[in-house]
Amino acid sequence: MAALPPLEQLDPADAWAAWAPSQRDPWTRKWAAHLYRRAGFGASGRELAVAEKAGFAATLDLLLTGRPGADDLLPTLADVGRVAAARDTDGTELRGWWVYCALQSGHPLREKMTLFWHNHFATSIFKVREASLMFRQNVLFREHALGQFGPLLRAVGRDGAMLVWLDSNSNVKGKPNENYAREVMELFSLGVGNYTEKDVREAARAFTGWHTDGTGFRFDAAQHDTGPKTVLGRTGNWGGEDVVTVLLDQPAAARFLVGKLYAYLVSEVAPPAALLEPLCAAFRKSAYDVAALVKTILASRLFFSDHAFRKKIKSPVEYVLGAARAVYRHYDEDDAHYRPLAHQALVKWLGAMGQALFAPPNVKGWPGGRAWLTTTTVLERDNFAAALATGALWAPPAETANFAVSADLPPPRALDPARVLDEEQVTTPEGVVRVLLDQFVPGGVRPEAREKLVAFVAEDKPTGIALARRAREAAHAILTMPESQLN
Repeated sequence: MAALPPLEQLDPADAWAAWAPSQRDPWTRKWAAHLYRRAGFGASGRELAVAEKAGFAATLDLLLTGRPGADDLLPTLADVGRVAAARDTDGTELRGWWVYCALQSGHPLREKMTLFWHNHFATSIFKVREASLMFRQNVLFREHALGQFGPLLRAVGRDGAMLVWLDSNSNVKGKPNENYAREVMELFSLGVGNYTEKDVREAARAFTGWHTDGTGFRFDAAQHDTGPKTVLGRTGNWGGEDVVTVLLDQPAAARFLVGKLYAYLVSEVAPPAALLEPLCAAFRKSAYDVAALVKTILASRLFFSDHAFRKKIKSPVEYVLGAARAVYRHYDEDDAHYRPLAHQALVKWLGAMGQALFAPPNVKGWPGGRAWLTTTTVLERDNFAAALATGALWAPPAETANFAVSADLPPPRALDPARVLDEEQVTTPEGVVRVLLDQFVPGGVRPEAREKLVAFVAEDKPTGIALARRAREAAHAILTMPESQLN
């Protein structure tokens, strides 16, 4: 790897220049896995093998545009989500549907950015209490996931779930409710310190009458304050749309969004402001083109450097879906080994680890970073890893089971992490550890951790079924290592 200088000494133009793999700094499985983790939710062994062979440019293009047919699949996914919402009472059906989309949509970056906007415009079903509104908001985020930010910000102001979430029906002429006006500045566009309390009060007047009838947006002209307002130094008989225009005209808007996307895609270590300035300038010039910004970040020299590699803690969604994708192999449906990837089996683990989809904790969303790892959630990660490695995760209820999992009866081959021993034809402890690390943590682990794994697999010289069982236990251990918690 070609090392870059410390962030404070790094030329911003060099940092965001396109990365060009070379003999000295080659495109490898490690970097393919890094790209798949950040631009999606991890990759299967087969996907990484294809990516290595296809090269950096082709792999990046695939992730930016999605697989052929991914756009055609969107209406079907929306229909399935609509049905899930219709029979949902607490968000469980919707969560299962979204996990399915993340795993099967063929466009993981779009789903990753949908998740970003879900946390940016954090809204919870526990207050909205209407699954159909949460579903439509999710569709809105997906539609604008890689579009321009302005239309998304305007659409969110009229979104039914958001209107309920921030009590917009109580925002009326003569008695403005400041909830939405405050959040649209603090959390959605500018950030703290880039507006005043008077700006919030004046903007709230501009949004009076922006109500919901329980199914969508309704403008109540009788409750709208038509008088002049002054927001961020500009005066007029503003309505809500005018306020959004004023916000998007502020240089702080680009800085705020670029900073959040840097933390989401690159690193949770705060960078010098000057490092982000080229991205901010390009973002403003492009009229807030999110796809162009994301492409610049994911293609950059900085992204493929020690400044980004494993510089984030995996969220529960990233940890659970990434581990499941690493284990699962998709056989053709007429193959005896074919098994579907049971997405609903993953949902409960997300909540246990602190990320119940459609239910962020408050208007600020999930804080992320170190907050993901507590004594409780680390234990849940360990329990999940054990269930995944042994295959117990996928076992259906006993009354409907057509397969069982035990020490002597392994999980179906499609769901068995020990499958790679046969695929790679390895029998030595060193070989077993090598293929398992390649499967779960491309880029490796600390030498001392690797040595302990080899010694563990070698103990009592297991062979055959016993070696496969030992490999599953080693997979469990790998999934609990610090390297497996890092993105």
